[in-house]
Amino acid sequence: MLFTLAALSATAVAVPLMDRSVHGPVIPTDFQDPSVLKVGDTYHGFAGLNGDKAGTTSNVITATSKDFSTWTVDNTDALPYPGAWVATVPHVWAPDIVQLANGRFVLYYSATTAEDISKHCVGVATSDTPKGPFVASDTPLYCDLSIGGAIDADGFRDPATGKQYVVYKVDGNSLGNGGECKNTIPPIMSTPIILQEVNVNDGATPIGQGITLLTNNADDGPVIEAPTLAYNAGANQYVMFFTSGCFTSSTYNIQYATAPSVTGPYTRGGVFLRTGDTAANVYAPGSPDVEATTNHLVFHGDLNMGWFAGDGSTRDRGMYASAINWNRRGRVAIGGLQ
Repeated sequence: MLFTLAALSATAVAVPLMDRSVHGPVIPTDFQDPSVLKVGDTYHGFAGLNGDKAGTTSNVITATSKDFSTWTVDNTDALPYPGAWVATVPHVWAPDIVQLANGRFVLYYSATTAEDISKHCVGVATSDTPKGPFVASDTPLYCDLSIGGAIDADGFRDPATGKQYVVYKVDGNSLGNGGECKNTIPPIMSTPIILQEVNVNDGATPIGQGITLLTNNADDGPVIEAPTLAYNAGANQYVMFFTSGCFTSSTYNIQYATAPSVTGPYTRGGVFLRTGDTAANVYAPGSPDVEATTNHLVFHGDLNMGWFAGDGSTRDRGMYASAINWNRRGRVAIGGLQ
């Protein structure tokens, strides 16, 4: 059954995203901050749970699917050792996997740094296979603690140029003055999304300086985060999905922005998906990820809504899934699964 979402804001000045529908959860257990990559005839999903629940020991859990609808969660840790820079309790979040042009697989992830356990930084690890085990670098990829550290890295190969990029969030709210996500009491700290070109052969070595694509505004509340990039070849348009608001709030939502170039400028298009938009009962949707070769989208949504009311429920965020259909006029359709 397909569930059609409400139309986007009529005030959007970019080419709108339209005809949205969603299915799920395709993984009805905790699989937060999901990432997806298709290799051969298999979709590989990744999630980070470490430190989020008592008894959790895996840093990055994995799942596989042949049809993008039926998923099998594996018990293997794809990142058994997150690197010498990581704290004893690593709290690994938001893994993302890409396959480089040379066939190697790169895993980006966020983890608590041993230098300051109140901050997360972005790490990088590599493997010859998509399920790992991934071997982590002993130094973080992005870790400027003076501006709050960094999280939510996402890899992107520009199909128009072949260049490789990483997009990530500066975790400025970790330096905030309190409130939701430590950043609703003025002065509000900036949480910019940064684009960094990297070497196509290792997915890590920087080329030039990072570029700020977008940052939080008053309507976002404390943060924007969890960016992911896609390319609409027919319209020669780049689309960046990201999450707005605090992850502990039911108003957490997925938004999007579009640009004529991967480096911008990006024009906000408005809210893409939020609580109450669909009969699929998606609650507090966030952390989107695009599987670029097949234009599929995954994201998480809360499964136990009582958690927000403080009823003692365990917080579980399952993985939802959808297809993305592009056309030459720049319109984008999200096709639900059956």
